[in-house]
Amino acid sequence: MTTEQQHPPAGDAVTRRQLSANQDFLCVFDRGDDLGVFGPRQIIVAGWRMHGQLDVAALQLALNDVVARHEGLRTVIVRDEGDRHARVRPPSPVELTVEDLSTTVGDTGRERHAHEFLNDVEGGRCDPTRMPLLRAVLGRFDDDDAVLALVTHHTVSDAWSMHLIMRDVAVCYARRRGLPAPELPEIRQYGEYASWQQQALDDKSVASAFEYWRAKLAGGRFVTLPTDRPRKLEVPPVYSVYRFLFDRQLISATTALAKAMSCSPFMVLYACFNLFLHRRTGVSDIVAPILTSGRTEPEFEQTVGPFFNYIPIRTDITGCVTFRDLVNRTRAPLLEAYSYELPFREIAAQAEPELMQQPIMNTSGVTTGFEVFQHPQTVDGMIIGDVRYTALRRRLISASDTSEIPDGNLWDFDLDPAGDLVGLAKFNSLDFDDSTIVAMVDEYREYLEASVGAPDSALPR
Repeated sequence: MTTEQQHPPAGDAVTRRQLSANQDFLCVFDRGDDLGVFGPRQIIVAGWRMHGQLDVAALQLALNDVVARHEGLRTVIVRDEGDRHARVRPPSPVELTVEDLSTTVGDTGRERHAHEFLNDVEGGRCDPTRMPLLRAVLGRFDDDDAVLALVTHHTVSDAWSMHLIMRDVAVCYARRRGLPAPELPEIRQYGEYASWQQQALDDKSVASAFEYWRAKLAGGRFVTLPTDRPRKLEVPPVYSVYRFLFDRQLISATTALAKAMSCSPFMVLYACFNLFLHRRTGVSDIVAPILTSGRTEPEFEQTVGPFFNYIPIRTDITGCVTFRDLVNRTRAPLLEAYSYELPFREIAAQAEPELMQQPIMNTSGVTTGFEVFQHPQTVDGMIIGDVRYTALRRRLISASDTSEIPDGNLWDFDLDPAGDLVGLAKFNSLDFDDSTIVAMVDEYREYLEASVGAPDSALPR
């Protein structure tokens, strides 16, 4: 493996700006530069196959262009007590590592190796104090076939941002090689968003949202799943990921029921998740978190930064007899949450301390975040310049060592264009055995199959 790296330019000014609500809230869970949300394992990785002429020098320049374009990728979060803020560094070269994959044989072998390669990158690190906070690893099968993995730290990016970054890399790469390429849209920087957000939160119009969350979460408690063994919070976690597939027939039935009930497939999937939590814990008044893109303002859709939001949804399923009842009961708080969406920091401020002490670093159990992957498919299947880019979206290879999340479990679903659903369950393997997570997903799948197949029958047990 070879690393192509240059030294950053000197003499450019550093800009100070305020933190967004997301970044400020992350500071609450600060465990230093080696562990937790500011540690080197809190990364996001995404990958694309590149078919076409591969010029490593031009790719390096394109990556540098993208860092210059997006200030979020060169932002340090300063966590000094009483003076938390962000510092935007001047542009500097991206670390680009090139790996030789030429011994891989055949199209099928290359596709599998591309996904294994991406898993290996995801098990790596990104030093949050070393600028810029974008890394790239290029695995080369031959001169015109490769896989490009992009790595960012989660404090300055999110899944949506990864697709914006890749689009910009593709366009800049074509331009660096003197080829025609689409115009990139104008962007607003993440610092502008942080300032806009603070002004919006100071506006009197959000008072109704504050009141909604105070009333909605009053007396509520997060549902937690018991772990296979006592949790040792002082020990660094070892996160694993279990990947799985739900077939087209099941997803077709899920989508059909959603359409018939005038709701989204996500609402049906989340209703089934409420059923799963109820059956696992016996709790009927369920508070469980969903993750959203957090991009509520169209003017910041092209901005790279951590917009993702963590929203507690409270659903009392008492009296639900059928799955149709459960979907209707689940849909209402979801629609309310979307209408009154606030950054999690602000939601937490409205809740009782007993509720907010639960979800992170709990010693008796873990919460499970639930999301359907949301991102713009900006370059998937497109030819830009003379390279075709294909997202490595259909990931089905599990891994025992992967990137971390702040705490607990995460279930992530991606409705694939092929008509089925690709999912993952991320978990701390010090808390759970692999077999426990597999059994949970299988149980959820069984509930979903029974429920969407007969939504007016009694809830499955």
